[in-house]
Amino acid sequence: MAKELGMNLQAVANLNKMSLHVLLEQVESGYFMASVPELIDCVASAETREAAIAAVQEKVKMRLANIEVLMLEVSNNPWTEFIGMFEGDKEFADLAEELRSEREVRNPTY
Repeated sequence: MAKELGMNLQAVANLNKMSLHVLLEQVESGYFMASVPELIDCVASAETREAAIAAVQEKVKMRLANIEVLMLEVSNNPWTEFIGMFEGDKEFADLAEELRSEREVRNPTY
């Protein structure tokens, strides 16, 4: 359960199920580089794929050891005023159909 902190901030109470992305690539030297784009400076490289993943996991654990994670809820989303603004607009529907048709020609699915 999150604790209300005011100003639309909430403390995340349970970090046991935090999901992060790990980018893994083999660099020119033959090493593997693993990085977590959500966390600055969480990058590790090693000779094997498994070792790079293990090293970046350890860096994530160390990085999160003393961190408080907060959620900011924004209730005034500026995009919501545009939802449905073209509903029933024949010109917009025709334009959207034309764009869909062009995309299908350029990117045919087989």
